[in-house]
Amino acid sequence: MHLMDREGDVYEVLQWVEEVGDSAIIRCVQNRRVEEPLRLAHAAVRAQPVLDCVTIPVPRSHGKPARTATVEMRALRTTLRPDRGKYPHAWPLTWTLVEVWEPNAAPACEALHWLLWTREPVTTRAEGQEIVRKYTCRWPIEEYHLTLKSGCRIEALRLESWDSLEKAVVMYTSVAARIVALRDRAQQEPDALATVLLSEDECAVLVAKFGKGQAMLRLPLGQAVLWIGRLGGHLNRQRDGMPGVRTLWRGLRDLTLLVEGWRVARRLENRYG
Repeated sequence: MHLMDREGDVYEVLQWVEEVGDSAIIRCVQNRRVEEPLRLAHAAVRAQPVLDCVTIPVPRSHGKPARTATVEMRALRTTLRPDRGKYPHAWPLTWTLVEVWEPNAAPACEALHWLLWTREPVTTRAEGQEIVRKYTCRWPIEEYHLTLKSGCRIEALRLESWDSLEKAVVMYTSVAARIVALRDRAQQEPDALATVLLSEDECAVLVAKFGKGQAMLRLPLGQAVLWIGRLGGHLNRQRDGMPGVRTLWRGLRDLTLLVEGWRVARRLENRYG
């Protein structure tokens, strides 16, 4: 299953997905020509009856708070007719276009409106809801990629060989996934024990550096993430919010070094008493 934003709405991409036999959900941006009776895809899907009305959680972005959107879903299975002038070697493609539209958005909110090309069947309410659910997975996926590229700065490594790049991606993939998990879990369950995502040594180091007699095993996850953010430069002012992925990456990097020093000191203490 290929999940793509509007940059994936390229006819050659649609052809490739079909040629290799995969499935996809691709955000539509091009108002493509389709079979009769309506010649353009956007108008053709809007003319379809409402398949279902569902409520979708919309995450916070660009300073706008999180909210829920009540949307209408429509679906149209149609054949795309390529422009032979632009695509002389293209062939017609039969896909389904799903429209997700918020008709009654609040005045201060931008109405939610998605047009999604897919090869999945969308003839029932349940199938339409599944397309919407899968597409909303794009948000955490993008957060993961942001962490990998901007937090871990994997592109700045400038590695020249494929073998070196592959090893770095494998290592940083686990780091990026851990950073996203720390950020999200700390927001959702700030009072959970930090040991659900951090090792006992990591908790001990954080408490030793920032705590004031706090019991290591009772360290809340939210507090631990704030302290990791502090290592990465987060000031924790009243309006700062929780640390972001770039700050957490820097904090985890420094925490790793502190933990190694902590472990070396314990080994020396055990050896020489």
